[in-house]
Amino acid sequence: MRQAAVAWGTIKGDRESQQDAAKWVEWKKGKYLLVLADGIGGAAGGDVASETAVAGFVESFMKNPTVAVRSRLLAALKDANDAVCDEKRQAPALASMGTTLIGVAIAEAKLTWVSVGDSPLWLIRNGAIDRLNENHSIGGLLDMRAEAGEITAEEAANSRQRGVLLEAVQGEDIKYVDAPLEGYDLRPGDTVIAASDGVETCSGEELTDIVAAGRPSATDIVGAILDAVAEHEWPGQDNATLIVYRPR
Repeated sequence: MRQAAVAWGTIKGDRESQQDAAKWVEWKKGKYLLVLADGIGGAAGGDVASETAVAGFVESFMKNPTVAVRSRLLAALKDANDAVCDEKRQAPALASMGTTLIGVAIAEAKLTWVSVGDSPLWLIRNGAIDRLNENHSIGGLLDMRAEAGEITAEEAANSRQRGVLLEAVQGEDIKYVDAPLEGYDLRPGDTVIAASDGVETCSGEELTDIVAAGRPSATDIVGAILDAVAEHEWPGQDNATLIVYRPR
């Protein structure tokens, strides 16, 4: 693939604090690591948890250059979880903190990821958007029930329990981890988006329209999506953060 463009951005929304954190690095020429975390809403120290998890994940991944990518991602998740645990031990007031986490490695036209929680990892290809990673929340379970015909899509979308997490990085044992054995093949023209759930204020159709509008860079796409989130003016809008990867 040609050289890729990566960018990230965030807005606080209608919240008192920013509990999202994100970082990307080019760990080798043409190879990228994208990491995003969304601190658990309402939990003390959500901002500390997300920042600690992202920093711990990146540090761990970068120190294991000879290990297979999937193994590096899983090791980085463990180290990020351990870092959150250490923070809790040092500051008992943060005992309830936690965070979702997505770690994405892109190398040689292959996408490999590990994720915990409900933050989405999307692929936009040929005008269609697909969520690649699992949704470890009640919302994810409701969507599966809707697909099976057990409830309606409207019932799933409007449930007050949608945002309840089934798993998070909290310095404890993690039962639900999405880490596919095989990487996902990327194609020229693909756009990859890792996001916090605040970006879901925009519909999938809106996101695909923004990408299809011919914006020349990942930076332009990030700005356009965050502008679209803000324009909705949702009361209580959550922090919205995303990282975009697309070939130049």
